[in-house]
Amino acid sequence: MVFYGWFKFFISLVFFMSIETSVVGSFPKFEGSLDEAIKKVVNVQLNFGIDVITDGEQRGSMVSYFDQLSGLEKTGSSLKIIGKVGPMIGEKDQFYKIVDYKKVKTILEGLNRDEVKVKITFTGPMTLGTICALTDKQSAQNHYSLDDNRKMYFDFSEALLPLVLRALELGALVQIDEPLLSTGSINLVEAKEVLEKFFKKVPSSVIRDEKISLHVCGSIKAVPGLFDVLLGLPVLVLSLGFSGKKERENMDIISKRVFEDNNKKLGAGFISNINIENQKITKERYFEIEKRVGKENIKYLHPDCGFALASTDKVNQILENMRVVSNLII
Repeated sequence: MVFYGWFKFFISLVFFMSIETSVVGSFPKFEGSLDEAIKKVVNVQLNFGIDVITDGEQRGSMVSYFDQLSGLEKTGSSLKIIGKVGPMIGEKDQFYKIVDYKKVKTILEGLNRDEVKVKITFTGPMTLGTICALTDKQSAQNHYSLDDNRKMYFDFSEALLPLVLRALELGALVQIDEPLLSTGSINLVEAKEVLEKFFKKVPSSVIRDEKISLHVCGSIKAVPGLFDVLLGLPVLVLSLGFSGKKERENMDIISKRVFEDNNKKLGAGFISNINIENQKITKERYFEIEKRVGKENIKYLHPDCGFALASTDKVNQILENMRVVSNLII
C-alpha cells in the first residue's frame, strides 16, 4: 500500500510537470520588416518564459493569411469567395504560416533555443468559411448555397487539411481556432459533422500525443449543446477562456468528471488578453479552474484569446503577470 501511494504521487508529479504556458496566437503588429517583427515577437515570448510560442501573426489577420487557398480573393483586410474553395496551388511549404513557422525555427536555432516548441494557428473551416461568405454574400452565393453551409464548410475543411498535415510533419504543434462557434451563428449539426471528419483525417498518433488542439473563445455555456459537441470531437485538447465577462460562464460547465469521462485535457485561458489584471485575481481564477477539473487534466495555461487588439506595453504587462502567477502554481 505504501508503494502504491508513492507510485500515485510520482505519476501525479509527472502530470503536473506537463502543464505548459502558451499564447493563443496573435500579437500586435511590430515595426520593421516581417523578419524583424517576427524576431521581436519570438524574443518577447522567450523573455517571459512562454513554453509554446507562435509567430504572432505579423503578416496578416486570422482571415487574410489564407488568400492562397483556391477560390478566395483578397478584398480589403478580408477575403471573399470567387469560386469553389480548394487547396492552395503550389508547394505547401510556400503557405504563409508555414513560411513564418520556419522563420521562427531559424530564430530559435540562432539563439540555441531549439527545445522551444512552436505552434501554428489555423482559423477553422466554419469561422473562415462564414467570414469569407459574409464579406461578399452575392459572390459567395454564386458558388454555394448559404441556406445549408455544409458543402462550403467541407470545402474549406478539405482546403485546410493538407496545410495542417504538412505543419504537423514539420514538427509544429497545431491549434484550430473556431471563435464563431460561441456566437451561436454556426449550425452545430453542421459544425459537428465537419469537425469530426476533419479531425478523423489527422493521424491518430498526432491526436494521441496531443499535438493538435481546438480553441473556442467566448462563452461555451451560452450556446446550448456546444460543449457536448466539443466533448464528442476526436481531439483531446480543448482550449477555452475563463477570464472575460462572457468567458467566466465557462466555469459552470467544466468538471473533472466531464473531462476524464471524455478523455479531454484543458487549455485554460486563466488571464485576460485585453486587460491588466491583479495577480491575486489571476491566481485565484487558476485555482478555481484546477479545483473544478484537476491539475492533471490541464495541458496549457494561456490568455483567453489573442493579443491583436492589445498594445505592446499591455501585452508585456499581461505576459509578466502570467509569468509570475504561472511560476507560483505550476
